[in-house]
Amino acid sequence: MSISLSPLPPDDHRAFDALLAELPEEQAAVLRSASGTLAPLLGSAPYLLDLTRKHAAWLAKTLEDDADDALNSLLAMVRETGRHADEGEVARTLRIAKGRTALLAAIAETGDAWTTARATEALSDLADAALEAALDFLMRQAFAAGRLAIPESEATAANSGLALFALGKHGGRELNYSSDIDIVAFFDPERGVLKEPEEATKIYSRMVQKLVGLMEERQAFGYVFRTDLRLRPDPGSTPVALSVDAALAYYEVRGQNWERAAWIKARPCAGDKAVGKLLLKELAPYVWRKHLDFATIADIQAMKRQINVTKKVGDIRVEGHNVKLGRGGIREIEFFAQTQQLIAGGRDPALRVRPTGEALAALAEGNWISREAASELTETYWYLRAVENRLQMLRDEQTHIMPDTPEGVSVIGRLMGEPEPARFEHSYRGALERVARYYGELFTEGESLGAGEGNLVFTGSDDDPGTLETLTAMGFADAHKAIETVRKWHYGSYGATRTSAARAHLTELLPALLITFGMAGNADGALARFDDFLSRLPAGVQLFALLRNHAQLRTLLVQFMSSAPRMAEAVIHRAHVMDGLIDPAFAEDVTHRDVLVGKVDAFLADALSYEDLIDRARIIGQEQKFLVAAGLLSGTVSAAGAGEQFTALAETLLQRLFASVRTEFARRHGEIPGAEIALLAFGKMASREMTYTSDLDFILLYDAPDVESDGERSLSPSHYFARLTQRLLAAVSAPTAEGVLYEADMRLRPSGNSGPLATSLTGFNAYHKDNAWTWEHLALSRARVVAATGNMAAKVDAAIGEVMSRVRDPAKVVEDVVSMRALMARERKPRHPFDLKLANGGLVDLEFIAQSAQLVAGTQVRLPQAQTAAVLARLGELGLVPEGQRLAEIHGLYSTALQVMSSALISPFKDEAWTPAFKDLLAHLAHYPDFGRLELDIAQMQGEVEAAASHWYEKAAAL
Repeated sequence: MSISLSPLPPDDHRAFDALLAELPEEQAAVLRSASGTLAPLLGSAPYLLDLTRKHAAWLAKTLEDDADDALNSLLAMVRETGRHADEGEVARTLRIAKGRTALLAAIAETGDAWTTARATEALSDLADAALEAALDFLMRQAFAAGRLAIPESEATAANSGLALFALGKHGGRELNYSSDIDIVAFFDPERGVLKEPEEATKIYSRMVQKLVGLMEERQAFGYVFRTDLRLRPDPGSTPVALSVDAALAYYEVRGQNWERAAWIKARPCAGDKAVGKLLLKELAPYVWRKHLDFATIADIQAMKRQINVTKKVGDIRVEGHNVKLGRGGIREIEFFAQTQQLIAGGRDPALRVRPTGEALAALAEGNWISREAASELTETYWYLRAVENRLQMLRDEQTHIMPDTPEGVSVIGRLMGEPEPARFEHSYRGALERVARYYGELFTEGESLGAGEGNLVFTGSDDDPGTLETLTAMGFADAHKAIETVRKWHYGSYGATRTSAARAHLTELLPALLITFGMAGNADGALARFDDFLSRLPAGVQLFALLRNHAQLRTLLVQFMSSAPRMAEAVIHRAHVMDGLIDPAFAEDVTHRDVLVGKVDAFLADALSYEDLIDRARIIGQEQKFLVAAGLLSGTVSAAGAGEQFTALAETLLQRLFASVRTEFARRHGEIPGAEIALLAFGKMASREMTYTSDLDFILLYDAPDVESDGERSLSPSHYFARLTQRLLAAVSAPTAEGVLYEADMRLRPSGNSGPLATSLTGFNAYHKDNAWTWEHLALSRARVVAATGNMAAKVDAAIGEVMSRVRDPAKVVEDVVSMRALMARERKPRHPFDLKLANGGLVDLEFIAQSAQLVAGTQVRLPQAQTAAVLARLGELGLVPEGQRLAEIHGLYSTALQVMSSALISPFKDEAWTPAFKDLLAHLAHYPDFGRLELDIAQMQGEVEAAASHWYEKAAAL
């Protein structure tokens, strides 16, 4: 015997002996050799005994063969019948194949030749093949009836224009033993399959109805699969086959969270899979939301509670327990995985997998759950699925309920390989308890309004004495006012609390939120700030759901409101920016360039159109800027690291938008053959020191032959690249429903605002040779190419190198620099003591020292296009600026202060923004014991910088 079967615990084998007596001795001998498995199995399962009687010769041959080979032969037989046989033969062959596959799967699984997972795959693959064969037949039938506009040779399921989707366990290739198959059917009338495409709904609907009949009708060899079409959109009022446009319109406007959960596992399983794959791509934004979706948890909870009520699900037990829907059952594992897939799958494409085991593994890989949880839940899932299969294989019943007698339970235990009923019951209970624990940790029932803290009652018009006492104990000095404030929320006085769903989430959140306020040190002040925050929040459901599930976010939000109003405002206007804070990869996102770039690329990859890409760029840009700022303000990221990450984000988005703009522009105007282009960055972007609020300083350079573009509306090179630049500026800066991505500054192009938007490389070279001002060469000292085609980057680098290496009159350079700094001091005065960019002895003075050194002593410095701090340190090493290393350290402190101010404050140069909480935060991040000490040191540093600049200019003029 080729199939190696493990014996089951012995049981009554009279039914098996009687069967052997009926069979020819040659067949009986083969079955007898596997009696250790077959006798207990067939003795317990009347359905399998009957299948063995009908297919004894086939089974005897199969037991001497390989189980996988036997399955492959059955699938090949099914596929072949759909292509050539008549209706009666198709129906008969499908039913024979189903019976044999069911028998093979039961024996191979209980005998350990197959895992339960392999058995479910086999049943799913048969369902796919049966649907494909039935549809092949129906397409041949439609051709014979003259309904098709394609040749007979093409009249197949694959060319039908009709896609069948498997949902649920069938979609995940995890069909249980006696499962229905849940399918939906969508067609594309534009495929040119039908002679009368206007009749598509009628024709395809009849085809689907006939297909269901071929699957379900009971005949001599039984049925194939019970087939359920009720998961289609609005099943009570829609035909059984819908156009893809109707499907998209429904899901985009009326789709529910439970339908999103169903579509996680959706798979084109038969028919025109090209139509199916395209529809899945179109539906991706509906299933996989752009933002984390914690309100989904409440919907999933509600679904589970409804199931519990409808199915009268009780507590964990063995006898009479529902292994699928009961407490700790299969559905809880599926909900555990699917909910987290729905929440985060829009951000993390790796979570978009169908099988439950793969989903748990992907969640562990992304650190959404622990590897231990994934391992335990996967093992438990397949254990419970094995129990479910054994329940169903006894009589081919779609049951999930354990027997309600000890004798019945012991039968299932023996088929699981456990001869001792008590040990099986212990294992089964342990599995349920394990699932219930993990499920309970994810699906918390919400905090009770009296949970351990005393009364928290805000109804009625009189203050509850117990609530006053509880709030006072929490740290509220004016408990009465706190009650009034919360009562106002419950009355829906604000937009964020107007809907019943929002108020329900807020009610569940409230105890934990009040505790967080109490821990803030000033509970009344924290509550007042949150009330102001809430009054300006346009909607609350998603944010309240998010805060309910993540304690650290509650604390962080309260901190933002006290010390970082810009961050609080970001949450008000775009609550989704907090999504990334709970992403397990947060720490890597904000410290590793490649991880950040990968996140951006993955999010942009789901864009369905140019316009969608523009919106997605804004969404991911706002979110990632928020995350880098959060990393900075929490101390996870240094100021220098924040500058690098802000720049990496801007550079990546600019590059991706530039590529998309070029493609979109070429649709109408074509391309200029042989042209090369580059984006040249200046300022903070060039030196990788961008802040939360930095503009993008760049210009577009091109090198092209003097020929027009080859598109429908051709343009000369100068017009082509000017318009291309306008399109890029719009892509970056234009406000959309998702906000503005970056402001763009192109004033550093030759001739400034009066010059053309795009500059030829020849014009750039000529301008910097003959017409550029010293300040333009200062700016060029740290310029770098951030995007280019062909060999353009090298050409631009060479042009900059030529400009920077010219011999200059040091005295003239110094005179220009000093004059320029004096002009700035007159016309751009510091707006605040901490306006460290413009202040005397501030950042501009440090940058002018470094940039002027690149012009007059570049051959000695030998750090082309380097950051300011690196140049200052090198000047110290060379003795040109003895205080160079100290100046580099001062530059670091200035940069830290400016980064923190930019990330935390909306109006950093207004005194009222400088609250005690912000001052404490700034001192902490600058590594000072208190703000007073920081303030004194910075004043002293400004004097040091002024003195060092004066000394440098004297020395530089004489070089």
